[in-house]
Amino acid sequence: MDVGRGDHGGRALVLALSSASVAGGLLLPLSLVYFTVLTDVPLPQLGALVAAAGLVALPLPVLAGRLVDRWGPRPLVVTALALQAVACAGYVVVRGPLGVFTASAVAAVGGRLFWSSVFALVAEHAEAHPVRPVESWFATLNVVRTAGIVVGGLVTGVVVSLGAVGAYVAVAGAAAVCCAVASLLVAVGRPGRGRGGAARPPERARGPAGYGRLLRDRGFLALLVTNSVFATSTLFVGLALPTVVRSGLQGPGWLTAALLVVNALLVAVLGPRGGRVAARRGPLVPLRWAAALWAAAFTALALGAAGTLPTAVLFLAASVLVLSAAEVLHAPASAALVTALAGPDARGRYLAVFQYSFVAAELLGPLLFAGLFDRGAALPFLVLAAANLLALPGLRITGRLVGRAERRPRTSS
Repeated sequence: MDVGRGDHGGRALVLALSSASVAGGLLLPLSLVYFTVLTDVPLPQLGALVAAAGLVALPLPVLAGRLVDRWGPRPLVVTALALQAVACAGYVVVRGPLGVFTASAVAAVGGRLFWSSVFALVAEHAEAHPVRPVESWFATLNVVRTAGIVVGGLVTGVVVSLGAVGAYVAVAGAAAVCCAVASLLVAVGRPGRGRGGAARPPERARGPAGYGRLLRDRGFLALLVTNSVFATSTLFVGLALPTVVRSGLQGPGWLTAALLVVNALLVAVLGPRGGRVAARRGPLVPLRWAAALWAAAFTALALGAAGTLPTAVLFLAASVLVLSAAEVLHAPASAALVTALAGPDARGRYLAVFQYSFVAAELLGPLLFAGLFDRGAALPFLVLAAANLLALPGLRITGRLVGRAERRPRTSS
């Protein structure tokens, strides 16, 4: 992957992000299965423990944003990856409920801290190396994240098929090593010099890094609400397809795996193009395209879920192609828009709080799907298609509010 001639820090950053993504891909699908194999804790209790551990990390984006604007993103990313390494290592030794909760809580804190600070780190590096636009770097982040999920998912499939305890332990150990390596790479990396000479460190907010300006930024708040729809749309790919194929269509298990792998490979291959579109057309245009594509894709999914095999496979395959294109457009454009809204002095707060749109999707997406799927296999997809159509005028409102904000002088509070 091209990171610019002489950009050694960029290569280290891409390697670090790739290593962290592989670790996430290894353990994310096993978060519950791992403990059911290696502990005697009942599954209902495991589910409650893991869910409670996730709640511990909910306030972190607010704190992380403040710290990023005060000290910069690098120390937080290093800490986040180190915490994930400790959590993965802990997975190997914990056996009781308290150990499961502790390891899961440390993993949740590390993960939330990572995603609340890594976008600011990428933006900081892009500033230091203007050869590549920030949209291209955000596209790279999405590509390596997706590639990591593919690699980790393939390995996880092998581990589950083997069913050996030693294989599960090896996966946790490998994830711990990947996180530790990523933490070290980020720690020793530096923005270095860009094309314009020595990199100027980004401005930090002076005084207490309050959230007053963010809460008064109506354009950002409108984007936060709209992006919750987009985040749910991204989540639905992995959440809904297995249930639709298995419970709705009584299809073979390999069909789900094939569709998800195709989705991940398309995002990984086409990801850089999404960054170029966002850089060339501005962030709002690809976000509108993404909303329209998601609406079309979920309509196709609804038709597939309501149909029967093998005709349904055609609708499912078409929807995966369109869903992949929407994700490729959305990921770099949304992060670039938030970065532009924030400016260098409040970037940490904006990008961290923006993660709450993804938190909302993680919390509400499963409830939305489960509640609607029981009423009709096509219903959750029709609702999400309608939500994306409603997001189109929402983005128009966001654009007007952003334009007004850009004409006003900025104040830091």
